[in-house]
Amino acid sequence: MNSAGRQFYRFADVEVDADGGYLRRNGAEVHLRQKTFQVLVYLLEHRGTDLAKNQIISDVWKETAVVDDVLVQSIKDIRRALDDDLRKPRFIRTIPKHGYRFIGSLADEKNDALQTAASPIAVPDKHRLTSIVGSRPVLLVSLLSILLILLISVVGFQILNRNAASRSSIDLPYASGKTSLAVMFFENQSKDAELDWLREGLTDMLITDLSRTRGLSVLSRGQLNSLLERTGRTPADKLGAEDALSIVRQTNTAAVITGSFARLGDKVRLDVQLHDTKTGELTAAESLTVDKVDDILTQIDLLSLKLANRLGADSPGENVAGLASVMTNSLEAYRYYSLALQKVDALHNLDAIRLLEKATSIDPEFAMAHARIGYAYAVTGNEPEKGRRHLEKAFQLSSRLTEKDRLNIAAWYAIANTDYQNAIDQFRQIVAKYPLETEAYYRLSRLLKGEGQTEEALNVLKAGTAADPNEKNLYNGIGGILSVLGRHDEAIAAHQHYVALAPNEPNSYDSLAMTYQWAGDYASAIANYEQALRLNPDFEVAIIHSAHAHFQIGQYKQALELYQKYIDRAPSDVERGRGHWSIAFVHLQKRNLDLAEKAAKPLVKFGKEWNTILYQIEIEKGNLAKADELVETFLADHPANGRGGHNSPRPGLYYLGYFALKKGLNDEAISNFQEALRSLPQPWDIDTYEDCLANVYLDIGRFDEAITEYERILRLNPNYPLAAYHLAQAYEKSGQNAKAAENYHRFLESWKDADADIPEIIAARRFISEVGWNLTQRDSNVS
Repeated sequence: MNSAGRQFYRFADVEVDADGGYLRRNGAEVHLRQKTFQVLVYLLEHRGTDLAKNQIISDVWKETAVVDDVLVQSIKDIRRALDDDLRKPRFIRTIPKHGYRFIGSLADEKNDALQTAASPIAVPDKHRLTSIVGSRPVLLVSLLSILLILLISVVGFQILNRNAASRSSIDLPYASGKTSLAVMFFENQSKDAELDWLREGLTDMLITDLSRTRGLSVLSRGQLNSLLERTGRTPADKLGAEDALSIVRQTNTAAVITGSFARLGDKVRLDVQLHDTKTGELTAAESLTVDKVDDILTQIDLLSLKLANRLGADSPGENVAGLASVMTNSLEAYRYYSLALQKVDALHNLDAIRLLEKATSIDPEFAMAHARIGYAYAVTGNEPEKGRRHLEKAFQLSSRLTEKDRLNIAAWYAIANTDYQNAIDQFRQIVAKYPLETEAYYRLSRLLKGEGQTEEALNVLKAGTAADPNEKNLYNGIGGILSVLGRHDEAIAAHQHYVALAPNEPNSYDSLAMTYQWAGDYASAIANYEQALRLNPDFEVAIIHSAHAHFQIGQYKQALELYQKYIDRAPSDVERGRGHWSIAFVHLQKRNLDLAEKAAKPLVKFGKEWNTILYQIEIEKGNLAKADELVETFLADHPANGRGGHNSPRPGLYYLGYFALKKGLNDEAISNFQEALRSLPQPWDIDTYEDCLANVYLDIGRFDEAITEYERILRLNPNYPLAAYHLAQAYEKSGQNAKAAENYHRFLESWKDADADIPEIIAARRFISEVGWNLTQRDSNVS
C-alpha cells in the first residue's frame, strides 16, 4: 500500500518499507541485497499478476545484461527471507517456464505505515549466509577476531549461532575494541577534469591514514568498490549522504565519511562529513584548505587526525610518520598509484604495472608502488621472478610502510618464492589483526587449497563472509572449491551469487561458466563465456576457457579459432605459450602429428614449462628414445606453482603415468594415475585427466575396471569428453554390443554439434551402421 506518499507493505509477519529499503520479519530486520530487495518490491507492486522473467529482469536490472540465473537466485533469497516454501508457497508462486507471481494478501495498515515511517530505521544487526555457506546463522560477529586468532591456525573456522543482543550496534562487529569505518569516494564540485582522479585518490589517502590509527578498522578500497558494484553504482556516481548510508549499512560499519573538494583559484578546499551509520546523524564536519594541489599529501594528516579524534580514536598507530613519509611526497606519483589500484582491482595487470612504473619513476622510493608491481607479477600474475625484485625493493623501504602493508608484502614475497607455509602464516596474522581485510581470507584460502586442505580453505572463506556477507571474491572462492569437490549444484549457486554481486564483471560470468562446464552443462557454460566477452571482448581468460569448452564437445575448428584469438590478445609469453600448447594439443587429439608439431614449434621461446607437448609428439611418432629424456626434463621444469599457490599435482602425475605407459611400465602408470585422481582436478584447463585411469584399463584389456571407472566419471560429469565413447569401446571389446551401441549413441548425442571429421565421431557412426541399433534385447539381458 501507499501511505502519505510512502510505499509500505505488510503481510503475515512481514513488513516491507520500499522507500526506507528494509524488510522486517517478526520485528527483526532481514538483510537483502539491493537488487534482490527491488525484485521483492516489484513483485509487491504487481501483486496478483503473472510476471515473466524477462519482464522482471528488464524492469529491475534495466540496461544491465544478466542471465535468468541471477533472478532465480534473487527469488531464492527472497523466499529464504520470507520463510516461504517453494512447494507450498504463501507469498511467491513460480509460474513454470514463465516467471513469478506474488500471491500473499496485504493488510490495510495505513496508521501503522505512518507510525513506522516516522520511526528511525534500524541498522541490520543480523545477517544470514546463503545456503552455500550454511543454513545456520553466522558467527557472533563481535567475537570473530578472537575466534579467528584461536581457530584459523588450527583447523579452520566454525560458523556458530550469534546473539545480536550481546554487542553494541555502534562498535565494530568484527574486531573487538575497534570502531568500523567506511570512507566514500569524494565529489569533484569544481568539475575540473584534471583533478577528477582525486575522487578516488583522496579516499585512498584517508583510508591509508586512518588505517594506521589504533582503534579504527577501515574498509579497504577494494571492499568499497565491491559495495558500490553490488548496488549498481560506480566510483564516478555522485552520492548523497542518504545514498552513502544506505550502501554502507550492508556492512554493519559504525560510521561513514563522505566528502567533496573544489578548486578555489590555486587553492583546493576539502570538506568531509562524518555520519553515524545506524541513526544517519551527522556527527562531525571538517574542512581543509591547501594553498596548492601538491600540498594535499603533506596536509591530509591533519584532516585524518581530526576525524580520528571525532571517532574517539586519537591514539596513533605504531607508525606515526605522515602520509607523505609512508607513501610518497609526490602528488603526481600518487596519482599514478591511485589510478593503478583501479586496474589492480579489475585484474588488468599490464595496465596496472605500466601506471605503477610511472609512479616509481617519479618517486623511486615509493614503497607501496614497488610492492604493488610485485603483487601484479607474482600473486595475481604468473611471473614470480619479475615480482621478487620489486617486493625486495619495497622491503628495503620498509620504514615507509604501515604494519598491515609489511604483513601483506611479506605474504606476497613468500608467494613469489613459493614459500607457501610462510605466506599462510602471514595471511593468518592479517586476518587476526585486520579481520575486515577480505582479500586476506581469499588469498589464505587459495594457499590452503593448493596445499590440499580444501575443507579448511572452505571454512576460511565462510568466515570471510561473516566479516562481509556480500564480498564477491569470497563467493568466487567458495564456488571454485565446491566445484573441484564435485558439489556442482552448490558450486553453481555460489557462482550465481557471485554474478549477482558483480553483474558487470566479466570474471563472474567466466567463473560461473567454468562451474557449468565441469558439471557437464556445456551449453550454459558457453553462454556465460559469451556474456563475459560481451562485457569485455578482450578478456583473454574467457577466450581460452571458452576454447576449452568448445574443444571438450568436439568443436575443434571453433576451439582453434579461439586459441589463436587468445594468442593475439595474450598479455605475456606465458599466456602465449599456453595458447600454442593448446593448439598443438588439439591436433594431437585428432592424430595429426604433422600439424601438432608445426603448432608446437613456437613453444621453444615461451619457456620450458611447455616442453611436455613437444616430447609427447615425439613419443606418439614412435621415438621412444625420447621418453627417458622427457621424464627427466619434465620433473625439472614442470611448473608446480601459479597465481598465488601450488597448482594441483594432477597434470604432473598424469604425464608421469603417460610416460611410464609408453615405456610399457603398466603397473607404474596405473600407480601414477591413481595418485593423480587423489589430487584435485583443474577444471580451468583443457583436460582434467579424470579419465586417465579408465583409459589405461581400456588399453591393457581390463575392461570391467575400465567400465566401472567410466561410469564413475559420467556420474560426476554426464558429458565428460569422450567418456561415453570409451565406455562404448569397453563394452564392444568385452562383447556387449547392445551396451556398446547404446553408449555410442549417447556419445553422438552429446557431440551432436561436433566436427564431422573427428576420428571418434567416424568410428562411432561406423559401429552403429555396421552392427545396427536394433539389436535384440537378448544381448543386453545376457550381458
